[in-house]
Amino acid sequence: MKKKIRRIIFIIAFVTSFQVFAHPGGNMIVVGKYVLWSYVSPINDTDHHACVMIWDPNSDPEILLKSEFPASDYMFSSNGDHIYIIEQRYLEKTDKFEIRILKTQIGEKLSEIWGWFEDKWRIGDGGFFMNSDQEIIFGRYPNIYSLKKGQNSKKYFKFDVPIKRIRAINNNQILLLGDSSCWLTDQTGKIIKEWTHLIDLQISDAPINRNQIFDADFKNGELLLAYWGKRSFDILNNDGTRKTIIQLKKPFVPHWVAYYGNEKLLFSSKLVFNGAMPKPNLILYKSDNENINIWKN
Repeated sequence: MKKKIRRIIFIIAFVTSFQVFAHPGGNMIVVGKYVLWSYVSPINDTDHHACVMIWDPNSDPEILLKSEFPASDYMFSSNGDHIYIIEQRYLEKTDKFEIRILKTQIGEKLSEIWGWFEDKWRIGDGGFFMNSDQEIIFGRYPNIYSLKKGQNSKKYFKFDVPIKRIRAINNNQILLLGDSSCWLTDQTGKIIKEWTHLIDLQISDAPINRNQIFDADFKNGELLLAYWGKRSFDILNNDGTRKTIIQLKKPFVPHWVAYYGNEKLLFSSKLVFNGAMPKPNLILYKSDNENINIWKN
């Protein structure tokens, strides 16, 4: 009975953290014309069976992959056409997390390159990328780590400010997200570009009291933010000018962002506290006057 109660409590906390705190939280990536993001299937699944959704301009969103495990999640990164997928599961009997790493390309079968192993670091929750099939680089507050297959993790490079999330950027660069700042660095941690004071400290009505940046992406000198605390999607231009491109209203909250060519993918959820599961809302932002609804429930 105790185990059953603990599992129920864990599932509730797990689902809540997935949608609200992003720990664990999944992510969204672009591979060519395709967009992949993580969610649960069915959308109202309180057991949290994770799935990978996929979309391209010629088709409706559909499930690419679904986990057979409750309390599961997916996180991904890409290197060219190669897609790396972390599948995470919680094992009730041992009260531990495990992950495995899959590799694929669009239209090809999945291959397992790292089998299931205990995940002491919650790899992928803070972003990751693969240096090779044998080495993963991941963010784990407050540092960035390297883990080679079958070995122990170690710091990838020293950084003087706590890091919440990482994202691989083209040209062998890394985007680091901190508590109120963001940095574009090379693979050694050398800062190429820095953005500070990203949080408005005057905000007093942040959703569930969390005034934070949820996700960030970078392209051609422009920084794209999902600003949870303000319920907004913002851009910072190369000259430092900041603009809110979408201002959400209660009960919507921003989650993930990604550049899609010259356009922007903006993922939010309808979050209410009446017992209902969050509802997804993914749009393709083309301009101030033109948006395309990709997925809404």
